Amino acid sequence: MLEHGEFALHEGALCIAAHGCPDMDLDAELDRLDSLANRCDRSSRSRVLHSLFSELGFHGNRADYYDPRNSFLNEVMSRRTGIPISLAVLTIAVGSRLGFEFEGIGLPGHFLIRDRNEPDTYIDVFAGGALFDAQGCEDLYHQITGGQKGFHPAFLAPVDDASIMERMLGNLRAIYAQRRDYANLEWVLELRSMCPSAPAGEAKQLGLIYMERGRFEKAARRFEELAQAAESDDEEQLRQLATLARARMN
Repeated sequence: MLEHGEFALHEGALCIAAHGCPDMDLDAELDRLDSLANRCDRSSRSRVLHSLFSELGFHGNRADYYDPRNSFLNEVMSRRTGIPISLAVLTIAVGSRLGFEFEGIGLPGHFLIRDRNEPDTYIDVFAGGALFDAQGCEDLYHQITGGQKGFHPAFLAPVDDASIMERMLGNLRAIYAQRRDYANLEWVLELRSMCPSAPAGEAKQLGLIYMERGRFEKAARRFEELAQAAESDDEEQLRQLATLARARMN
């Protein structure tokens, strides 16, 4: 699902949303993206941004940043609000329909976009389409991190669609883990497990979530698979967890 090039970014984002919103109509949401694009002034990049963030009222959700709906593209379109990465996905999708090639910039702690034809200008969609040069992005990074972390120019490199999807799922993983919402955390971790660079510890976490939700056979198989590829110390622990899961099946 998350291999680069197999999906349009907005389609992948809507597939994530479909897990959180089972009644979502994918075709209707794709039509809604088309409709939003048709309502935008395509005469220039600045006019597209003005259409989205001034005329249509899209804005960053500062009041309830950690609402999971901020990560679901269908909800972002309905509520006109989201977080940096979901608003970026929306803008990339609308821009592509209007002939603009926006791409994601994975600044740690904050997500930006830029127009490929104007690579020295960065766009903060969470701030209504505010424009920054590289120095402005560095200043923004220091503001976000409290000046405690060093900046590297690589932070402003474009990221591919698969990396954007992985980051969106990472945001949801953190939210659902904090809320102890294991039902939603389960599907997020299952999707995360398809990401090539997902941390190894999340595979074990998924097994523990299966245990928590009474899916003991799935948990046992998960732990056994992990044990086969684990180092000796971890292997023993994983096999013990697999044995515990199987014992609880009886």
